Amino acid sequence: MNNQQSQPGVDLVQPGVDLEEGRQVSEVAADIAIVGGGIAGCWLLRLLSNSGYRVILFEQEELGCDQTLASQGMIHGGLKYALGGTLNGSSEAIAGMPRRWRRCLAGDDDVDLQGLPLLADTYHMFAQRSTLGRLTTFFASKALRGRVSRLDSEQWPSEFTGFNGVVYDLNDFVVDVPALLSHLVSGLEHCTYRQRIDANNLMATPNGYQVKAGDTTYNVGTLVSCAGNGSRELINTLGLNDLQTQSRPLKQVVVRPKHGVKLNAHCVTGVTSNEPRLTITSYGQGTDLVWYVGGLLATTGVDRSDAEQIAFARRELAHCVPWLDWTGADYSTLDVDRAEPYQGGGVRPDEAYVTKIGNFIQCFPTKLTLAPDLGDRVLSELPPASTNLPSLPPNQQTVDVGHFRW
Repeated sequence: MNNQQSQPGVDLVQPGVDLEEGRQVSEVAADIAIVGGGIAGCWLLRLLSNSGYRVILFEQEELGCDQTLASQGMIHGGLKYALGGTLNGSSEAIAGMPRRWRRCLAGDDDVDLQGLPLLADTYHMFAQRSTLGRLTTFFASKALRGRVSRLDSEQWPSEFTGFNGVVYDLNDFVVDVPALLSHLVSGLEHCTYRQRIDANNLMATPNGYQVKAGDTTYNVGTLVSCAGNGSRELINTLGLNDLQTQSRPLKQVVVRPKHGVKLNAHCVTGVTSNEPRLTITSYGQGTDLVWYVGGLLATTGVDRSDAEQIAFARRELAHCVPWLDWTGADYSTLDVDRAEPYQGGGVRPDEAYVTKIGNFIQCFPTKLTLAPDLGDRVLSELPPASTNLPSLPPNQQTVDVGHFRW
């Protein structure tokens, strides 16, 4: 940023001695401390570092270990929220996100994602014939031009061989989430610290916050919470009880088929809600192939036991994807709690959420695809970056990227 200026009182590294423990300690100044190393925290670490801020990120386990690595990795434009046949707040709030991410992939945005591998460069939507009703006209409307297009059968990708229905191409794609997190922190690993942040090591100060990690005390001007399901505890620790959160549970299904076919698509056969019947992303190949299945199946699945959800998923896949052989497929469930800002009635938020109270910022991306928008919102809330801050001290407790939860 061009409007940088120094901030008195936060530009020192001061060695000292902890009188109780008799060990060497340091005080380090930084502009921002981020709590939580999911997509929001890692995106902000890269974006704010690029923007001239001295940033450190604290994560108590592994990067992405909770909600981010339980997501389906889709970068989508919201059409899956318009299956009632009309555009709405949810579908339009993220309509431009695939285009924004593709700019990042081309190196033409604030966060450079050049070289990031994609699991699928395109995403599809399919339905058995005569089950879409008025959605057929809706998908062909001018309002959706450039966001969805019906493919002729000779244009279908090979995974639909044997299918009797309609297939649409969406302007969406699937990222390799662990690779994305690794890309975002590459070169910034020394700015990540494996540390739980709670009442024992966090204190508000007149100029911001003080965070203790190991033998180092970090004095920061702004504390940014990207802690997901840990946000409620952090909010309570700081006494900011007017900030309300909610948890929106899902019961995803993990399928290990024997047929070896990858599919990345929404099934909208006979859809009766404003949500795909199935949302499928595929990982690995051969004997390591995994189908990760969400959509309405996962939303309604929270009311089923694991055994009931698996039985339901077997029936749904046999009905919706009948051209593939499901003999010998292995099924398991994955419970996911989506931490979000309180909406009333537990409904899904339409947009990324950022609110600032004093020197504290609470963030919820609400969807993986909204990470760039979240970054814009946080930047708009920050004071100018400090200048001439010394280098961060060596960090022996850097944070590793987590693995898919299945």
